[in-house]
Amino acid sequence: MRTKGNLIVENRPLIAITMGDPSGIGPEIIVKGLTTPPDVCRTVVIGDAAWLQQHASQWAPQISIRPIKDLSEARHEPGILNVLDLHNVPENLHVGRATSEGGKAAVEYIRKAVELATAHQVHAITTAPINKEAMHLAGFKYPGHTEMLADFTRTPEVALMLAGGSLRVVLTTTHVPLSEVRNLLTRDRILKTIRLTHQWLTQVGVEHPRLVVTGLNPHSGDGGIFGDEEIETIIPAIEAAQKENIEVAGPFSADALFGRIHEASYDAVITMYHDQGMIPVKMASMDRAVNITLGLPIIRTSVDHGTAFDIAGQGIAKPDSLLEALKVAATLAQSSLVSQ
Repeated sequence: MRTKGNLIVENRPLIAITMGDPSGIGPEIIVKGLTTPPDVCRTVVIGDAAWLQQHASQWAPQISIRPIKDLSEARHEPGILNVLDLHNVPENLHVGRATSEGGKAAVEYIRKAVELATAHQVHAITTAPINKEAMHLAGFKYPGHTEMLADFTRTPEVALMLAGGSLRVVLTTTHVPLSEVRNLLTRDRILKTIRLTHQWLTQVGVEHPRLVVTGLNPHSGDGGIFGDEEIETIIPAIEAAQKENIEVAGPFSADALFGRIHEASYDAVITMYHDQGMIPVKMASMDRAVNITLGLPIIRTSVDHGTAFDIAGQGIAKPDSLLEALKVAATLAQSSLVSQ
């Protein structure tokens, strides 16, 4: 069997890419990125073929859009973009604006991709960005992809990891107002996040994962002077994880920790809220970071950015993060293929 590096070429994973909100930059980065797709995987886009054709005509005329009704119709050849066509984008959809039509279409792509993945018809899914406002206008009140995927797969415990370079960060809370973070940070929630991170790292081949946890308050509370969340919830969660033989340290001040993270040898950092974890990774790996959902029964990766309505339709969106997300999905899926 012919090989390329440590990947079996004939058994390249098939990854379903969801088109994201059609009013955003998802369609543009897909046609641009798949003009020269990563050679470590095969792809099929779950989306609207006519809408993608419009974007390809503008930004990637060298690519051929191939609408299909079934995965068996796909042709994995250079220059062909296979689109499982849901035909659900109205011709007069406004680009760069949140609409109920765009939100509904985006959710339908994700639902279909999950169906394919849970039926083992694709090996992983990679998602283009969705817009929360549009999704809510369509009647779907999920805070984001993570919660939607948990619902669609009936998974009770999930966590969001952002990975860029050697830095992996897992969020204990995700898309919630900062004013609500304190009440959401329970001992059990933090412990769950530590467990999910440890389990995922073990599954991907890290023999003895080393984890570190940030505090919530400045200087991790300074013994209760600047807040007692560290004493009452974060430290008890860390101690409980240590009793389960999980190697985890903390809590440490986020500013000091991320300032010297490359000097340490931690495999992942567990942070308390969205921006605390997102900012360091995006500063270190802008346009190339990847979201990974932990705890799901399927492999899911995503771009590290939103729909960018402000630049949608201008032809300046970059596909870098999408390509990285595909490579990560292929790597994660490949290990299971090789073991079969």
